[in-house]
Amino acid sequence: MLVAFCVLLPNTARAQRAAAPLPPMRVRPTLRLDAIVDRDAGVQAAAGVALRAAYNVRLAVDAGAGAIRRDGVWQPAGRVDLLVRWLTDPFRERRRGLHAGGGIGLQLERSRVPRPVAIVTVGVEASGDGTWVRGVEVGLGGGVRVGMTLRRAPVGQR
Repeated sequence: MLVAFCVLLPNTARAQRAAAPLPPMRVRPTLRLDAIVDRDAGVQAAAGVALRAAYNVRLAVDAGAGAIRRDGVWQPAGRVDLLVRWLTDPFRERRRGLHAGGGIGLQLERSRVPRPVAIVTVGVEASGDGTWVRGVEVGLGGGVRVGMTLRRAPVGQR
């Protein structure tokens, strides 16, 4: 009787079964709005993707377009950036998460030859709602950069 009870007894109750973990989101879309100030001021909107390289490292490619004021005239300007970001809180364990990054970029203007620039950034991201995470970044790269970001990230991740 005891053997029959043990054989027929289910291994675990339904409430005890662990839910399958969600697969990590490897490609994460990014939207940005940046002010870039060197000798002159400019504003650019950018879109890109960030790839999850490790649990706390993201590789990002952004392309931006906007305008810069040169010699009193607004001119079209753009950029392409390739960055690596290191996250201090990749699993959203705190309300805000700091990150630092660096990389290279190519600045484009009609009146100038495209020029490569080295980029360094630091930023902070809010906790987010499981879909888009808001953030602010400052850095250097072809001038001083100040930007607002929206990055797509799954619940419990940055």
